[in-house]
Amino acid sequence: MAAFIAIGTALGVAGAGFGAAAVGLGATALVGGVANSLLNKPKAPATPDFAGAATAQGQANIDAARMSARLSNPNIVSPYGTQTVTFGGAPTFDQAGYDAAVTAYQQGQGNQDAGYDEYGNYNPGYSAPMPTREQFTTAGDPDIANVTQTLTPAAQAALENQQRVQRGLSEVGITALGNVRDTMSKPFVSGVADFQTSLGDQGPVNYGPSADQYGLAQGFSAEKYGNARGELDLSGIAKMPVNAGMTAQQSIMARLGPQIETGRAALAQNLANQGITQGSTAYENAMRAQYAGENDLLNEAARSGIALDMAANQQGYGQQLSSAGLYNQALGQNFSQGLQANQASNQAIGQNFGQGLQSAGFYNQAQNQKYNQALQGAQFGNTALGQQYQRNLSEYNQPLNNLTALMSGSQIQNPQFQQYTGQNIAPAPIANATTQAANFAQNQYGQNVAANNATTQGLFSLGTAGFGAGLGGGGLFGAPKTVAPTFGGPQ
Repeated sequence: MAAFIAIGTALGVAGAGFGAAAVGLGATALVGGVANSLLNKPKAPATPDFAGAATAQGQANIDAARMSARLSNPNIVSPYGTQTVTFGGAPTFDQAGYDAAVTAYQQGQGNQDAGYDEYGNYNPGYSAPMPTREQFTTAGDPDIANVTQTLTPAAQAALENQQRVQRGLSEVGITALGNVRDTMSKPFVSGVADFQTSLGDQGPVNYGPSADQYGLAQGFSAEKYGNARGELDLSGIAKMPVNAGMTAQQSIMARLGPQIETGRAALAQNLANQGITQGSTAYENAMRAQYAGENDLLNEAARSGIALDMAANQQGYGQQLSSAGLYNQALGQNFSQGLQANQASNQAIGQNFGQGLQSAGFYNQAQNQKYNQALQGAQFGNTALGQQYQRNLSEYNQPLNNLTALMSGSQIQNPQFQQYTGQNIAPAPIANATTQAANFAQNQYGQNVAANNATTQGLFSLGTAGFGAGLGGGGLFGAPKTVAPTFGGPQ
């Protein structure tokens, strides 16, 4: 540091020579600050030990993995048993060495009891400790997990029973395998006859009688028996008394004519005998009375004749009408009888046709029944053949099915415990923290260098301005002053 002050003093003297001692002690202080800034710049940070950080990170990872394994695998106690997880690998036990040590211990303890020997020396006896199993047990790798599952007595017995059953089934399966080999080495023979595919001749179908086999139905003609009479023959019937003296009337009048003449002659004779002469009043009255009687007699006879004639006419008309009715009735009866005979003939033809058709239907029904029976028989036979085929095939495959059943039996089921699992616990980020610290130090170093450079540059600028002003007298600092140098930055 004295050397730096000396340099500053020399620069100050030189400045005085150039500036006629105007700068003085102030210039000396300024030069000293510049020198201090240049000589005390920030130091670069040390290079981080990245290899060491990586090694530490790896160890942190291992420690985190070990802790994760221990935290993720607890010991389990369940109704089926227990499961314990230990670390260190399976321990190794030296059974032979342990047995030899125990034997030596036992022999030494029996041969060296406490007491005095034959030379009078006291022997405290065999005092070596008895060997322990731990002395002959070597721990394994501490990073190897040992999962120990211990079943309860009941679960252990059930597992052993299952294992015995499984072993027994496997032994039976070996025998069944031989049966399968013997059976399958021969081709399968169905041992049944061929299926029936034909029913044979069941007879033709009867299509029934033809339409004219029993005759054809006949029509009926009414003219075959004549036509009914619609008019009467009145030629032989007594005539109606349209004119007097016809028929019965004429017959009665014919009989009254002589009677009337006789009576009139008798009256005339009687009148004459009485002396009543013709043309006299008495004669006229008597004859008038005679004529009235005759007229009454004739009227009565006419009425009787007309009644007789009308009765005879009516009787003849009725007889003719009855005769015509009987004729027409006979025609109707003959027509009905002919129609009935025609219908009976047609009915007989239809009955014969129906009987023939029914007979054909019976035949076809019997033929169809025979066909169905033959079909059912063939189907029953084919069904029996199929069942026999399936039975033979089942017997052929039975050894294989037995073996399959034996090999596909229920497998041994162990009680389920929690599986050994590993969990990830994030380790301490040592390498990352080292890198971040190095980056922070490097950044801080850059900021310090930049600040120091800025200070030095500012001092140089200020010094140059002061020297220029000092040459003109006084300068920025005025009269020179004695200033102690200041050293900034890290020591």
